[in-house]
Formats: sequence, C-alpha cells, structure tokens
Amino acid sequence: MTVTGDAVDADPVPRPPAVRNLRPTKATWPLWAMTAGMPFAYLLGIQGFVWCLPAVVLGARIVSDRQVRFPRSTIPLVVFLGWILLSMAMIGTGSGYLLFLYRWLLFAGALTSLVWLVNVSEQRVRSMQIYDWLAALWICLIAFGYLGVLFPEFVQKSPFQIALGPIGNVGFIDELSRWRFAETQGFLGYPLPRPAAPFNATNGWGAAVGILTPFFLRSWIVQPDLKRRRTGYLIGLAGVYPILVSVNRGLWISLIVGMVYFAARKALRGKFGAFAVLCGAMVAVVVLLVATPAGQLVGDKLDKSEKSNDSRSSLYSEALAGAVDSPLIGNGAPARPADARPDMPPVGTHGMLWYLMFVHGFVGMALFLAWLGGEVLRSGRVRTADGWWTHLALVIGLVQVPFYGLLPQVVLFGIAAGLSHREDPS
Repeated sequence: MTVTGDAVDADPVPRPPAVRNLRPTKATWPLWAMTAGMPFAYLLGIQGFVWCLPAVVLGARIVSDRQVRFPRSTIPLVVFLGWILLSMAMIGTGSGYLLFLYRWLLFAGALTSLVWLVNVSEQRVRSMQIYDWLAALWICLIAFGYLGVLFPEFVQKSPFQIALGPIGNVGFIDELSRWRFAETQGFLGYPLPRPAAPFNATNGWGAAVGILTPFFLRSWIVQPDLKRRRTGYLIGLAGVYPILVSVNRGLWISLIVGMVYFAARKALRGKFGAFAVLCGAMVAVVVLLVATPAGQLVGDKLDKSEKSNDSRSSLYSEALAGAVDSPLIGNGAPARPADARPDMPPVGTHGMLWYLMFVHGFVGMALFLAWLGGEVLRSGRVRTADGWWTHLALVIGLVQVPFYGLLPQVVLFGIAAGLSHREDPS
C-alpha cells in the first residue's frame, strides 16, 4: 500500500461518455445497494444495514489488493478508526458492543468508499454512474417524504424483522429495519408527522437530502439533455414541498449555506447563472409557503424555535461535560443523563460534533474533523466542472456536523470525497 499526495488546479482530463443506467455490476453493487437500490433494501427491511456494505465488501477488496493506494488526505481518518477502538473500554453491556461495531463500520465505510473509488478505473466504474445513483437516492427520499405526508401513521414490521422472529423486536434491530414513513412529534403543540423513511428519524432524512442535493443537480439539471433537464426541474420543484413540511431547520440551513456559497463562488468568476437559479428557487419557496399548508408549519416551527434551542443547549452542555470527564477516549456510547426530561434523546445524539466529543473524546473529534475539513479544502481546489458538485456536497455535510448525527450518512462523505479525488488527475 502506498500513500499519494494531491495535485491542485489541474486541467480536466478527457473521459469516456457516461453510461446512464441504474443497474449494478459485480464491482459496484455495495454502493448501488445503499443508493439506487434503496427501494429494494427498504422492501426487504435491511435499509439500515446496507450502509455497512462498503466497509465489509469494499474493505475486503482493499485489504486483498497489495497495490492499493491511500490518498494522503485519508491519514487522519485511518488514525481515527484505530483510536476510537479504545472507546470500547468504556462500554459495559453486550448490546453496547454491537451498536459500537455498527457505528464503527459506518465510519470505516467512509474510508473504504473513498479509497476504492480512488483505485478503481474510470473504465470499470464511471463516476457519472455513481452521480446518477446518488441522485436516484435523493429522488427516493423525496418520494418517501410524500409517503410520510400521506400515510403518517403507517408502521409495520419488515420482512427482515419477521424472519428474525423475537430478535427483530430488539430496539437496535427494530430501529434499523422497521417500516415507518414518518416520525410524529409534538414539539409544536400538536402531533406533526415528519418524513423519515428510509431512516429511523426525520433528522436522518433531512441530512441525507441535503448532502445528496448537489448530486441530483449534477445528474438531472447540469447536463445537455434538454428532456432530462426539464424532467429534473419538475422533480426538483416537487422536492421543495416535503423539504418544507419536514420543518427541518438543519436541512434548511445547510441548503441555504450551500446555495449561497455556490452562487457566490460562481459570481466571483463572472458566472451569474447560479445566482439566477438561487433567486428562482427562493421565489418557488415563497410561492409554496403562501399557497400551501407548509407556510403555517414553517411559521409554527420558527415560533417554537426558542424552546427547541433551549433543549439542544442542555444536551450540548451535558455532552461537553461528559467529554471533559473522559477527554481522551470518551464514554464509548451515548447516554441519557439522570436529570434529563423523559422525552429528551440521549446525550451525544444531537450532532456529529457532540457525538464524537462525548463518545470518542476530544482526540477522536479532532481526528475526524481534520479529515473532513481537509477533504473540504482539497476538493475546493479541484478545477473540473464535476469537482464543484462533490465539493458542494462536502461543504453541506460540514455545515450539518454540529446539529446532525450523520450516522449512517457519513458514508456519503466518503463517496463524495472519493469522487472528488477522481476529478484530480494526479
């Protein structure tokens, strides 16, 4: 295995025409299963487990290949994966070890996805095909969003749970495999169903929608096929409604920051098309807020935001205090503080930043942020057209780190970073 550096500001290299299909191959099926294949995974009830496939399958391929190369930017992530194993010493129950292993595999999946994409050839696995699959997952999430709005009470055991028998009712298994379109919450003073599928929580849905939006734009909007582009505009417009009714502030903030950042960087180069699209998107949102019930939901969310902020501040304080108590290796797993309200989630689950701090200590947090921040900076220097979209996805993900748990979405970081490395011809 070798470590390579990164070239910046390199000229784009010619590539073969992209093949537009959603079919997997023997090489790509682990990535397909968690993207374009998500509807099939959900029907089976394994939607929470397919995110481990990159760590297991791609990891095995990497280990068996003596010629594989690791980009230099992955060094913090490699060290992170080794360091956080020390956190296992703080776990006291058998189920805790199972949950720890699952989460470790998700972080490992970010590394293996990146390294595998860097090493596999464009002829064998085309980058545009991965873009299309990621865009297909975005469309899938929007479709699930509408199902959550139309059938908010739908809850059912999946075939995977039924096949497991009593084991399928275990909390960890149930959360990852149960059929449920929406997460109903009452923080606005009345029951509010919010899109969640194929994840177990609305925040997971919102995090994935945000990170995947640049790939949808690249696959459906930014390309020469006029018919596909027109269809893409319709799909994108349809996606605005579930994004609004999810009353997911983290999603809104990350998308706004991403769009403004993108438009600003383009404008600095004298290209104002992105700014025009941003203005058009704002007009569409205003129309939907005025003409649909989404306006009332957004208004209620903003009115209740102070209470939500107070609850989050309490959890953040508990996470910081817990990290200070065990600053090197953390606490091993999220935990509910004894003085918390019964309806409050465990400490360390309200944001990747706080999760890393509480569960893996300040060292683990620093290593992961060093990797992600490094990938954001490196991808921002890539000068190819497609490099913009992978960079934007990473920027949106970085914005989400303080308030979204990003498990299993962290695997998407690895895919985006891997695609970005492919845009660097060195």
